[in-house]
Amino acid sequence: MTPVIGIPLALVSLGLLGWAFWRAARSYWKLHGRRIVTCPETGLPAAVDLAMWRAAVTGVFKGSTLQLRDCSRWRERALCTQPCLRQIEAAPEEFLVLTILSKWYRGRTCTCCGRSVGRFTRWGHKPCLMTPDLRMLEWKDIRTEDIPRMLATHAPVCRTCLLAETHTS
Repeated sequence: MTPVIGIPLALVSLGLLGWAFWRAARSYWKLHGRRIVTCPETGLPAAVDLAMWRAAVTGVFKGSTLQLRDCSRWRERALCTQPCLRQIEAAPEEFLVLTILSKWYRGRTCTCCGRSVGRFTRWGHKPCLMTPDLRMLEWKDIRTEDIPRMLATHAPVCRTCLLAETHTS
């Protein structure tokens, strides 16, 4: 192959490869993260994770094909047909745990000190919760599928008050 044909062919190939990588990365970033959906079969909250590599690869040429990798209800419902995927397809961002918690904490004040609890972000210090019997819980101690119930009955607490409470105990 002559350089006159080889170099343009290599450039086009690299361009297509870069485009495919960009599309796959964009699909992956848009869809990654744990979600809380309502199981259509039980009507109860379920924590789900998507098969991300499948979504990323299929997202290169068309819309991502969604499939569950894990679900908190599979122990009870092993032969699930994954009808909850329609919820995620309709609004991929709305069911993310990060989105749910960010919306819930927005504008709220700490039950202990009265200051703003701050933002709930993927990285950094996270606010926590106070139970009705006045115990403080960090998010690492809470099962994902229990989040909707806890947001209805628990109160927000800032990270500073959590640290003060744990250091005095």
